[in-house]
Amino acid sequence: MAEKPDRKEHEFMVAGVEPAPESSLDGVAVTLVDARGGRVRLHMNPDMAELLRERVSAALNKTTGP
Repeated sequence: MAEKPDRKEHEFMVAGVEPAPESSLDGVAVTLVDARGGRVRLHMNPDMAELLRERVSAALNKTTGP
């Protein structure tokens, strides 16, 4: 019997990233745009934004090498 997909997850292939226009000084917001034009806005506090930056940087280093 095939497993049912987890309805709490959504695969989102990012086609664009935009700064959210209402970003405040106490946080970071970006809008991710998928290939179909769907949008997801991420709001993060500065600590979470830094953690995301570090993890994306580490992932890029793995694919491009030292």
